[in-house]
Amino acid sequence: MTTKKEEAIADSIKSLEEMADLVLTQLTLLEKLMSLNDKIEMDKILSTIEENENKIDQFEVIISDQFVNSIILYQPVASDIRKLNSVYRISINLERIGDIVMNIISSFKSIKGTAEFEAMQDVLMNMLVSGVTMVEKSLLSFMNNDDSYAEWTIKNDEIIDDMNRKLLKNSVARAKVSEKTREMLLSYMDLKNIITNMERIADHATNIAEVSIYSMQGTDIRHQGYGIHHSDKENI
Repeated sequence: MTTKKEEAIADSIKSLEEMADLVLTQLTLLEKLMSLNDKIEMDKILSTIEENENKIDQFEVIISDQFVNSIILYQPVASDIRKLNSVYRISINLERIGDIVMNIISSFKSIKGTAEFEAMQDVLMNMLVSGVTMVEKSLLSFMNNDDSYAEWTIKNDEIIDDMNRKLLKNSVARAKVSEKTREMLLSYMDLKNIITNMERIADHATNIAEVSIYSMQGTDIRHQGYGIHHSDKENI
């Protein structure tokens, strides 16, 4: 027979799954938006993204309340607290990814159609796809209790960072051979904002992967670098 405590934990995980689906939808819509030229279709996608962002914010509040209520009402044991805390921490990272999507869109609106954006579009799309893959794998790790996905995500964070640096280097090289007009400088500022936010998506995916490791192994690897050994698992 399922206890109220187990139901509360299941409800928190269900809320997280729904929130995660929304965030992944946002990232998919962002990919589509960045490749479109049809203004009507772009406006439809932007409207959907704004609606989803409001729902994501609501889910963060719901999960926070579920976390607090579960602790107060059902006196969960250590392993249950670890699971609930993990759900809460992941929800915070998902909400921030949602904010990042909105930040990217803000700059995208300013830079769409410029020569600078067209020159860098393929690289930007590659960065975005890489970040989305990291988010997907980190979430799969937690939902499926599979630490291999988490390990993959953490190890690949440096690859995304390196891609970011190379992209900036290419942008600077292009600027040197172009006329430095005010419009170009503004465009590059928006490009930098998009690039930085895309890197932050990968960072939050790494955070989620670290929470997944914590949930499964009881090992908090934040700020320690990657060095997970199954023999080091703590039985909590």
